[in-house]
Amino acid sequence: MNPWSKLPTSPPYILDLDKSDIANNKVKFNENTELHFELLPEPFLGNPLAPVVLLNLNPGYSPDDITYHRQPAFIKLSRANLNHQLSDYSFYLLNPSVSAPGRVWWDKKLRSLIRDTSREILANNLTCVEFFPYHSIKFGYHNLHLPSQEYSFYLVRQAMARNAVIILMRSRNLWLSAIPELADYPLLFSLLSVQNPTISPRNCPDGYTFII
Repeated sequence: MNPWSKLPTSPPYILDLDKSDIANNKVKFNENTELHFELLPEPFLGNPLAPVVLLNLNPGYSPDDITYHRQPAFIKLSRANLNHQLSDYSFYLLNPSVSAPGRVWWDKKLRSLIRDTSREILANNLTCVEFFPYHSIKFGYHNLHLPSQEYSFYLVRQAMARNAVIILMRSRNLWLSAIPELADYPLLFSLLSVQNPTISPRNCPDGYTFII
């Protein structure tokens, strides 16, 4: 069921079922939208059965990422996540032992939740599902639909079935297009600012109490 257990063991990190769609896509890549297959994909982060689910767009890119994505310890954490192996910090980019750019980004976006709960509690009760699994500086793939995305949409539907709190961080239209039933889901909340998708009482006034 989970296609990411079949990710290649060395770069380029592309699932076989995604290769033809990526190769035949009509997107004109530039330095901002180029897909970085030298990095391990991040279609999701965290416990797949978490009570709180964040819906994001796609994992970002920093030139510093490659340093970490070559480290055995980071690769081990990433692959454990892709295989849904739980740990003390299942949302592994909250793990104190990780110092990658992704850890810095998530620390900023989740600062309020870390303060109001704890890093470990948050890392085991939160998951993020990305709309698109591969890294780029900016998203530019509105018309590129990959087979692997169906598993991500499945995870969101499973979250709805267990009445998880779902927070739309970015790209409401894309998510509702992929999962139309989200529009009527009573525990779906959006952020006031998607340019700075911080999960805080001010930016998520209707949903923050539900998250806590």
